[in-house]
Amino acid sequence: CKPLLMNNRTSQFQPRMRALPIFLLAVLLLSAFSACVPHRRLVNFEKEANKGDLHTQYLQEPQELRIQSDDILAIRVYSLEPAAAKPFNISVNDAFREDASGGDELVAGAGYLVDNEGYIEFPVLGKVKVAGLTRKGVKDTLKTMLSNYLVDPVVEVRFLNMHVSVLGEVNVPGIYTFPDEKFTVLEAISLAGDLTDYADRERIMVIRESNDIREFGRIDLSTARSFESPYFYLLQNDVVYVPPYKGKGGSIDNTASRIIMLSSPFISLATAILVIVLN
Repeated sequence: CKPLLMNNRTSQFQPRMRALPIFLLAVLLLSAFSACVPHRRLVNFEKEANKGDLHTQYLQEPQELRIQSDDILAIRVYSLEPAAAKPFNISVNDAFREDASGGDELVAGAGYLVDNEGYIEFPVLGKVKVAGLTRKGVKDTLKTMLSNYLVDPVVEVRFLNMHVSVLGEVNVPGIYTFPDEKFTVLEAISLAGDLTDYADRERIMVIRESNDIREFGRIDLSTARSFESPYFYLLQNDVVYVPPYKGKGGSIDNTASRIIMLSSPFISLATAILVIVLN
């Protein structure tokens, strides 16, 4: 009777053992799929890419940068009489130095600081209102004022502190400087090491402050219409925030998912051993 009892127990236990690898495999597959990010969330301009056709757009002219408080300007004055122009360049000698080719090279950290009231302190001319003007506007203003002292004055104006902040779902968040007035949100993201796999490309936010007003704009990088956004070209001191897509919160906060993902190598090993033993 004892051998028969043993055989009955074995026959009842074997189906359960055979079902165990299937269960473990199902758990492993579930954990793998729960950690996946949909492919469409990883592709910029995905909506146009799926159409399979190419089209053209008219290039948008970026908004001209207007000078704000705390901007730093490098200004150089030239004239047919270099000696006469020298007094107007006293405070900016440190902002320029001669490069290897004999031209002028800007030195970071030097220049005219725009105060809280929007003025710079210029040699001989005194306080000059520059806030709200473009670079061309500053040139024209100074040329008009300098014409009382110089013959055919030439004025060169450059920004020294052009920077944006990039935060959120990028690989290298930080503050990045840019030398060109035509600076786009794509270039800012590129400097920040590109987007992470959890970035919500459809809801990128640009935070902009000007004239005591804070603006919030959205850019959708899943479509080429993002090039037409007024926030596609960035201004100095803009903040680019890349939010996570909603699925990230669940994958991070779900304790069970974390446990399954951490234990998946052990589950795989146990499944392989059981399959070998039972076969």
